[in-house]
Amino acid sequence: MILELKNISKHYGDRKILEIENLKIYENEKIGIVGQNGSGKTTFLNIIAKKVKPEMGEIIYKQNVIYLEQFEEINYNNKNLSGGEKKKEAFYKKVLNKNGILLLDEPSSNLDRNGINYIEKELKQYKGTILIISHDRSLLDEICTSIIEIKDAKVKKYEGNYSKYKLQKEAEIKREEFEYMQYINEKNRLEKAIYVSKNTSKEIRKTPKRMGNSEARLHKREAENIREKLEGHTNALQTRLDKLQVKEKPQNNQKIYMKYQTEENIKNKIAINIDNLNLKFGDKTIFENVSCVVKTNRRTALIGKNGAGKTTLIKQIINEHYNIKVNPNIKIGYFSQDFTNLDFNITVLQNVMKDTNKSEKIVKNILANLLFKDKDLEKNIKGLSGGERVKVSIAKTLVSDNNLLILDEPTNFLDIESIESLENLLKHYNGTILFATHDKTFIDHIATDLLIIKNNKIVDYEGNYSSYLQYETDKSKKQQNHVENDKLLLDFRLSQITSELAVIKDDKRKKELEEEFNKLIKLRK
Repeated sequence: MILELKNISKHYGDRKILEIENLKIYENEKIGIVGQNGSGKTTFLNIIAKKVKPEMGEIIYKQNVIYLEQFEEINYNNKNLSGGEKKKEAFYKKVLNKNGILLLDEPSSNLDRNGINYIEKELKQYKGTILIISHDRSLLDEICTSIIEIKDAKVKKYEGNYSKYKLQKEAEIKREEFEYMQYINEKNRLEKAIYVSKNTSKEIRKTPKRMGNSEARLHKREAENIREKLEGHTNALQTRLDKLQVKEKPQNNQKIYMKYQTEENIKNKIAINIDNLNLKFGDKTIFENVSCVVKTNRRTALIGKNGAGKTTLIKQIINEHYNIKVNPNIKIGYFSQDFTNLDFNITVLQNVMKDTNKSEKIVKNILANLLFKDKDLEKNIKGLSGGERVKVSIAKTLVSDNNLLILDEPTNFLDIESIESLENLLKHYNGTILFATHDKTFIDHIATDLLIIKNNKIVDYEGNYSSYLQYETDKSKKQQNHVENDKLLLDFRLSQITSELAVIKDDKRKKELEEEFNKLIKLRK
């Protein structure tokens, strides 16, 4: 054990953020920290790093702590670095070649897939304990040996990576639902038995008037005995009911009302046709002779490195570049991180209802699926966090009068639970989706097609990201096999030439063989 938290308590105002009775962290553990936005994940790391002081409790350290915060300022030699480059530089300076308990708050944010792979590789090789907050489920799956969930101020530790944590959570929910139904059935049974017992007691007949005194006394005594037994039985049932352990109703997933018909019936299989697109900014070539399509009623992921041109292509589609033809029946709903579709002076519900012809029931259901509670609907946009604003903006896009969604980095600022909720909504969207993201798991769960930007070109692929990576691996192996086979043939021919040169006496033939030998040697290299 290298770290222990005992009786930790932290509040912000009247709100309890963390209450940790006892938590032990062990040497070489790789721990992912998950929870909704605002649940206390960053506060948890700040307490361990001694940047925030709890009201009570103690922490026992047996190693030093290295903390890379989400928005940490680093002195950069090169001031012109991008957000992703700054993230990698901060990681390199603060983390690599260090020893201790490593605390990381969203280390992969602003990074493209290559940058995330770099972080992942370094963390796998790190010889020590890691506590990491990340919304990248692929990263958590690759490096984590356990998961800490922060919910309702409590921390709970689960063994295994993120996928194993999810399986354990699903089993917990099923168990809670089973126990709740058992509780309800037993409660109903006891209440019914109490009702029957009480009414049976009331219905015992009084002494009939025709009875004599002795008979009446006997009847009354028997009736009293029966009533006493019934009252005793009723009291026993009431005691059992009072002692019955109350089970709270599990939070059920909302039923999704997304499969409403889009406004126009698009018969054409092509929603967007890009034909021979060439695009430059100054001396920098972005696209060169690019031709591809976005198919209707498909979910297409736009993939590429930072700066490859994803957002540029999206803007060219929206502005209808002359080499880009959008199906005339298409109505585009566009989400970007600038929140231009939000009115900051009105509430969440008012924003989403403002420009939609969908019912309030559908709107409220979609907001509930994005984890907004009823009380949240009356909040003003100004008072929301970045992640909450993203979700309102996406909800507004979902219910707008459109049949094609274009989403530019929709998972930024969202916690994992919100990302998974968004995935569920998008799977039920009855229209066409084009989205750009670096989130590998999100692409795998959503995409039916890929557009991959490479070397100023766009490669199209039918399938998700994992199948594409497997396809590239298989193709690379085949190419390698061809190379190896070619090398074997070259080696065989070189061996033949060497043998022939050792015995040949004809000068002309010898010269021909030497020329061939030199050419083959160059090819062999």
